[in-house]
Amino acid sequence: MMESIVEEKLVSFKTLEKKVFAYVCELGRMITKVLLESYDDELAGERDRKTYRDKGKRETTIKTVYGEVTYARRVYRTVQEDGTAAYIYLLDEAMSMEKIGLISTNLAEKIALTVTEAPYRVSADVISDTCGQTISHGGVWNLIQQLGERINEEEE
Repeated sequence: MMESIVEEKLVSFKTLEKKVFAYVCELGRMITKVLLESYDDELAGERDRKTYRDKGKRETTIKTVYGEVTYARRVYRTVQEDGTAAYIYLLDEAMSMEKIGLISTNLAEKIALTVTEAPYRVSADVISDTCGQTISHGGVWNLIQQLGERINEEEE
């Protein structure tokens, strides 16, 4: 990164700020991937092997406030009390990963906050400019609808 800044010679502070932000977001995504996969490995070693049968790793992506993080996590087959088979991710349970679709709770909160102050299109632009994430106004609308449905279910 420093080489590209030096090669460009004089850059505005705005350009420098954007480049540093992008670099830090990329670093955050890499750290998150390593941490999630390491924790998943640890959970795999500690699990009750008779209860949770390892069915291999599946790759998934979660949208965060610093961009999309793609990582691999193990899926386990278990038998429920009624005798039916269920497939679960111990990592998701251990970390209380509540997601709205593939969007992290933190990002969903940020989007919901911006929607209360501005239209969907403006909210999408604000999120795309300030987070390491791009989202369309339709994506913002869909997320708000899902949040509304969750709130409705909780109230009932």
